[in-house]
Amino acid sequence: MEDTLNNNARQPVLRLRAEPRATNAHGRVQAGWLLHQIDLAGATFAERKAKGQVTTVAVNAFQFAHPILVGDVVSIYADCLRLGQKSVTVKITVEAERMCGELLAITELISTYVAIDAEGRSRLI
Repeated sequence: MEDTLNNNARQPVLRLRAEPRATNAHGRVQAGWLLHQIDLAGATFAERKAKGQVTTVAVNAFQFAHPILVGDVVSIYADCLRLGQKSVTVKITVEAERMCGELLAITELISTYVAIDAEGRSRLI
């Protein structure tokens, strides 16, 4: 197994099992389901860094290296790339563990979140 897939030293922001309701008619997990999970994990991470509410303002393109299958355990990791005055830029990495134990790198992307106040206006972090 490659070192890039060995994340024993860090914990995922989100870990969940891919279920049948997340799949298309061919049994593959839909990209929209994964993007939703990525945004939840990224926003949770960014909220911790911003010490309050954030909103997603950008997600770069991402590609699937492998499909996610029903039963896979999906782990989503986040690392802070930049903490600005009002925004947090996060590198998000997704891995899937097959039921046989095989660990696969699924995708990687950069997402930016802006800290907002109760009225939805940007605020200082």
